[in-house]
Amino acid sequence: MSLFTHDTTVPSYVYLSMVGMVGLGLASVFGGVQFWKRRSRTEGTLKEIGRRADEVSSLKKTLKDLQDVLKSREEEMLLLRQQAERMKKEMLELERQFDSSRIRNQSLGDRVRALEMEKQKVHDEKERIDLESAQIRQLLDCRTAELKGAEAFLTKADSLSGAEVISLVEALNSEILQTAAFMAESFQFEEKNSITSNLGEMSKDTKEAYAAAEEILGTRMVELLRLSEHHEDPMLVQIAFQASIAAYAHWIIASWYFEDPEDEHLLSEIYARVRESEEQAISGRWRALTRIHLQRMLAHEPDLSIYMVDAFVHVLITAGLRDSAAVLHERIMSEFLDRILLILRAAVRLNKIIGEGITSCDLEVFYVAPDILFNPPTMDDAYGSPAASEYEAVLCTTDLGLVRAERRPGKDAEWNESVLLKPKVVLPSGLQDVDNVDVGQDSESFA
Repeated sequence: MSLFTHDTTVPSYVYLSMVGMVGLGLASVFGGVQFWKRRSRTEGTLKEIGRRADEVSSLKKTLKDLQDVLKSREEEMLLLRQQAERMKKEMLELERQFDSSRIRNQSLGDRVRALEMEKQKVHDEKERIDLESAQIRQLLDCRTAELKGAEAFLTKADSLSGAEVISLVEALNSEILQTAAFMAESFQFEEKNSITSNLGEMSKDTKEAYAAAEEILGTRMVELLRLSEHHEDPMLVQIAFQASIAAYAHWIIASWYFEDPEDEHLLSEIYARVRESEEQAISGRWRALTRIHLQRMLAHEPDLSIYMVDAFVHVLITAGLRDSAAVLHERIMSEFLDRILLILRAAVRLNKIIGEGITSCDLEVFYVAPDILFNPPTMDDAYGSPAASEYEAVLCTTDLGLVRAERRPGKDAEWNESVLLKPKVVLPSGLQDVDNVDVGQDSESFA
């Protein structure tokens, strides 16, 4: 359909004119439209160009930023490459060091293993040496013990000389004399009568005292004590005290371990056999060691004073003192114990010196029992009576003596014996001048 309608009646010029005008108008309109379109397109293009310029500017900025970032990244990459290179070098160095350390460790491991083997060898050698040392020490200890035993049995060194032992015995005798004299003078005796002299009428305790006194002093000395007067001169009581102390001191010095002589008899028998079969050095050391160990076995130190005090009580009752045994015992313990202990300590010391300290010979305290015949070469008369005779029997011993005996070398048991100190004994003839003592009452008993 055409844009314009026309009537067929219109003249052609008019039509043509109108067509021209319309064509001109259409052209103008079309040109205007085209202009505006072009302008519009231009503006759009300009806007697009501006927009694109902005985009380009933004892209340039972005590109610059990216270039800056890229540059920074490149710098970082360079640093990283440098760092990587450095780390690579360090790694190579570490690998080299690791290889070197591994080789060194391997070498050290070999060295350690070698040292361990060497250590084991040293340990084994040490154990072997320790074992040998222990065996050597054991053998040495054994040999040392054997040597000590041999030295103990073979040594001849004495702790004191014979002269020193004599001095100790003399000192003991002096103390015995002083104590006996002091005690005898300390008691007051009453004058006796015919009743007290009748043994059949005496009490049981008195008879028991007589019997106990006889075991030490002998029958004749007890009879003299019982029948003689002591109220004016207690000399006979003093002699009885001396004899009692000497008897107990002799027992203490000779004792193995301060027990009853019957209990010690077996040891004495054994020692006698040892003396007969062994050399002096061996028998002497046997005696010394036996005494040492026997006395160490004692649970407690024995009270030796009780025996001596009992002997004094028996002497006093036999001599006619009428106090009871308990009263006399208490008085003696309270008044004379210090002196008694002094004597006992001296006797015990001699026991150790003679029994343990002297081995080159045998020293024995010489005590003469009652009723033994007087022998002038080995005994001294305590009172030096001119009438002393070897046919007289000893009443008692007041002073201890000392005898030395040594076995001669050789198979046969032969002995060298000598009296170093004579014991002093009381003879009936020595009492002739003592007041109130009648030794002639029983002449047969004193013959």
